[in-house]
Amino acid sequence: MKMHLPARAPNEGARLLARWVMGLSGGIAEAAQVMGTGADRVQRMVEGNMVPGLDVGTRLSRRIGVKARDFHAAPAGGWFDAAEPLAQAA
Repeated sequence: MKMHLPARAPNEGARLLARWVMGLSGGIAEAAQVMGTGADRVQRMVEGNMVPGLDVGTRLSRRIGVKARDFHAAPAGGWFDAAEPLAQAA
């Protein structure tokens, strides 16, 4: 199953989740296995149609640092923006 990204990241949690999934060799199927849920649910989280429950949320927090509040926060950038801004030389 391929991960489909909407035009804009719906929330920060979805953005961080998608960035993690893109880095996995097995993609969304591997992410679903690690999270202990189905690939369709991972896709719904990326689309912003679903937030993780306690079990999946705990796994996400421990594995990649995504918190429940991230799924309710505005995205800090676009899908492919760097995770942290680069420091500019003086």
